[in-house]
Amino acid sequence: MSKIAVAIIGAGPYGLSLATHLAARKVEHRIFGDPMLFWSQIADAGGRRYLKSYCFGADLSTPCFGYSFADYSRPRGLETFEPCSMSDFAAYGRWFQQNNVPWVEPIEVAQIERQSGEFALTLADGERLLARQVIVATGLACFAHVPQALASLPPALVTHTSKIRSFASFKGLKVAVVGAGQSALEAAALLCEAESLPELLVRKNAILWQHRVSRERSLWRKLRSPISGLGTGPKAWLLTRVPGAIHRMPAFWTTRFVKRHLPPEGAWWLRARIENRVPVHLGTTVIEARETASRVTLRLRSAKDGKEHQVVVDHVVAGSGYLIDVDRLKFVHPTLCRVVQRIEGAPRLNDTFEASIPGLRFIGPASAMSFGPLFRFVVGANYTAQVISKYLARQVLQAA
Repeated sequence: MSKIAVAIIGAGPYGLSLATHLAARKVEHRIFGDPMLFWSQIADAGGRRYLKSYCFGADLSTPCFGYSFADYSRPRGLETFEPCSMSDFAAYGRWFQQNNVPWVEPIEVAQIERQSGEFALTLADGERLLARQVIVATGLACFAHVPQALASLPPALVTHTSKIRSFASFKGLKVAVVGAGQSALEAAALLCEAESLPELLVRKNAILWQHRVSRERSLWRKLRSPISGLGTGPKAWLLTRVPGAIHRMPAFWTTRFVKRHLPPEGAWWLRARIENRVPVHLGTTVIEARETASRVTLRLRSAKDGKEHQVVVDHVVAGSGYLIDVDRLKFVHPTLCRVVQRIEGAPRLNDTFEASIPGLRFIGPASAMSFGPLFRFVVGANYTAQVISKYLARQVLQAA
């Protein structure tokens, strides 16, 4: 069985960024995963899909110059501020990988388990190896959340927004889209544009829409509402300037802040694609969903008067976001999962992103409950890669 100092599981923005920094510090490692697979699949579903982030907030991190999203987009005549298409972002990530991390191994890790103080990894092709350090960088791919009210439906009748492989396949079908965040609103718009018949079911009494931010603003406006990789406003600006600060706060405060910061809302460019085009039912909660003759019967409750009624649709799309839970990482052996300390399902991490099991780290969205909302987005990759690579380089020197 071969041995390696560090294994990175996942070749998305966080995994690729960390690999470049480890390489620069000459830390031996292997990185596993199909580069940018999650983002590529979302882009390949079709339609006009855009990042909610500003272009400069979607940069992958590397010690080398010339590999920002704008560096990729500008010579190709692509958008360099907003909105930037998902397909362009996925292509940027693959370009970044080809130029900075050509040693990526496009294979899945089937299982991780603890073995004599190290980690035994089994790859999808049967290869086994030992690693002293493991970094889980699988992003959101494993954490798609379908509400309990929809969970009893067969997979053929309910799809999470991230699992849609072709919006064109819904042409002519009546589809209920559940949710009021970016993914639900975008799915409703794309379904309408694909000539299906979507209806949007929103639990709250209003949809929140972002306002377009002009690149040309007065000095006063820039000071009052600065632009950052996490959005606009002093709070977002501060989070990007001191990315590790929230980790030092009490856990109960961090948890509440992560849950409340950045509520579900839609980007400005979606509004015209939804209003007066897609029927929207505000104050509507799905109480029950059941299969009826290969269709779905939804029992709904109105927040206005508490009355219930039923609708029948051909399919349900869940735009219900993601729920971070270590138990959903099926490649992590159950005996390992059970001893990972949690914050509401998410791993509890120290200041170097290490979980309660020495040598096991989680980065990206899985780290948000410990480090704050910045790390739900690509913009957190730079801090993460620098902190971990510096720490592991020091560990390698001490072990030498």
